[in-house]
Amino acid sequence: MKEMHLTNALKKDFPLFQAHPELVYLDNAATSQKPQVVLDALNTYYTTQNANVHRAVYGLAEQSTLAYEGARARIANHLNAASPQELVFVRGATEGLNLLAWSLSQQLLSSGDIILVTEMEHHANLVPWQQAALRMGAELVAIPLLPDATLDMNFLKTLEADGRAQRVKICAVSTVSNAFGTTHPLSQISSWCKNHGISLVVDGAQSVPHGSWDVQELGADFLVFSGHKVYGPMGSGVVWGKEALWDQLPPWQTGGEMISRVTLTSSTWNSLPHKFEAGTPDVAAAVGLAAAMDWMVAFGLKHIQDREAFLSQKARQILQEVEGLTLIGPQNQKHQLVFSFTLEGVHSHDVAQYLDRDHVAIRSGHHCAQPAMRALQLGSTARASLALYNTEEDLHCLGAALQAAREYFL
Repeated sequence: MKEMHLTNALKKDFPLFQAHPELVYLDNAATSQKPQVVLDALNTYYTTQNANVHRAVYGLAEQSTLAYEGARARIANHLNAASPQELVFVRGATEGLNLLAWSLSQQLLSSGDIILVTEMEHHANLVPWQQAALRMGAELVAIPLLPDATLDMNFLKTLEADGRAQRVKICAVSTVSNAFGTTHPLSQISSWCKNHGISLVVDGAQSVPHGSWDVQELGADFLVFSGHKVYGPMGSGVVWGKEALWDQLPPWQTGGEMISRVTLTSSTWNSLPHKFEAGTPDVAAAVGLAAAMDWMVAFGLKHIQDREAFLSQKARQILQEVEGLTLIGPQNQKHQLVFSFTLEGVHSHDVAQYLDRDHVAIRSGHHCAQPAMRALQLGSTARASLALYNTEEDLHCLGAALQAAREYFL
C-alpha cells in the first residue's frame, strides 16, 4: 500500500494527469510526461531570460548564456562526465546519431570497412549508419537476433573467425530494445570493441530515463539520448563523447556559432562543444532537460529503479494472465519496462484502438524496428511501456482492457 500511495501521489507532479485523470498512460518508450518543475523551468526561461546566447555582451544575453551553459554543467555532473565540454546539445537521439554517423564516418571509414550494428536497432540507430556506409563504400553488418529477441553474441566469434573483426571501425548499439524491452549485454560488447580498437556508440534512449547514467562505467566512446523520454521537453537531447575523440571529428553542420575564423575561402572551427552546435540553440529545451534530470535526482535514482522493478514484475504477472496473449521477447529478464505482445486473433492496431476506449494508451506497429520484426516474422505488435509514475492500478486496468478486447473481437 505504501508503494501505491507514493506513486499515486507522484502523478500530482504531472499536470497532464490532472487534465486527464482517467488516463492510463503506457507509451513511455515513445515519450514521457513532464513534471511541473520542467514546465516551470521552460516558462521562467522564456519570461525572464530569453535572448540569444554567447554572442552579446548585454546583461540579458549573459543571463541566457548562463542558463544554457549552467544546464550543460548540471547534466554533465549527473552523467559523471569528465567536463561539460564533452556534452553536445542536440534536438534528440535521432539528430545525435546522425551527427555521429556523419562525423565518425568521415573520420574513421574507408572503402571496405565495417560498421557493426544489431538487427534489433531502432531505425534512428540503423538508417544513419546504413547511409554512412553507402557514402563511404563501407559495409553495414548486424549482430542477428535469436528467436527469444536477444542477440546472438556468438556472432562476434564468427567475425573473428572469418577475419572481418579487423575491418570493423564503428559499433553502434542500443542499451535496451525499444521494440521488445531486451537489455543488451553492453559490457560484453564494450570489451570486444575495446580489444579490437573499435569506436563504440551507445543509444541510451531507453535506459537513461530509468537512471542509468554514469558514462565512466558505460564503457562507450559516445552516448546519445533524448530529453523527451527522460521527463524533459521535446526537441532536447545530448550526445556525450570523450573529449579527445570529439577533438578529432569534423563538424557535421556549419554556420554561425561553430566557427572561429571565417574568410571567403576557408573557415576554422570553434572549441568544444560549440564546434558541433551550429546556429541558435534551443536554450529552453536544454534548461528544461536539466530541470528534468535534477528532478529525477531529487526523487532518487535508486528509488526510481526499485519502483520500476516492482512495476516490471507486476506487469509481467498481469500480462501472462491474459488469455491468448503472447509476450514477445526475453522471458526471464528481471527488470523490463517495455512489453511487446500479440493478442491471438486480433491485430495490434485493433488492440490499441480498443484500449483507447478505456483510456489506456499503448503503442502498436513495428516500433521503428522493421528489420527486427522481420527477423521474428512479425508484422506488428502491441507495446506497453512503463515509467515511474505508473501504478499497480494502471497495470490492472491494462490487463482488464486486454481481456475485454479479446472477448470483443472474438
